[in-house]
Amino acid sequence: MKISIVGSGYVGLVTGIGFAEKGHNVIFPDVDKHKIELINSGKPPIYEKGLAELMEKNKDRYYATTKYEEAITKSEITFICVGTPSKDDGSIDLKYVKFKIRKICI
Repeated sequence: MKISIVGSGYVGLVTGIGFAEKGHNVIFPDVDKHKIELINSGKPPIYEKGLAELMEKNKDRYYATTKYEEAITKSEITFICVGTPSKDDGSIDLKYVKFKIRKICI
């Protein structure tokens, strides 16, 4: 299956590399060009035990890009993995999720 993961931070990158390990092809669209360069060179921009080894093992099954439209249209399913911080009142702030949804749908 072709999968895109919007947001290649801790949750998104680990999830996407897990999908790659299971044999899926994964695209990571992101706005952070430095993060994209690291991912495409097989270097994790975050630390998770075993992640670097899995990225190396599955380097032919994933890539990162700034091109959201390309990532979404080439995918069968898209996961949005962005932060959902708590507001002062304890409710969840969905502004990052809503922003990415607008970016995907426009």
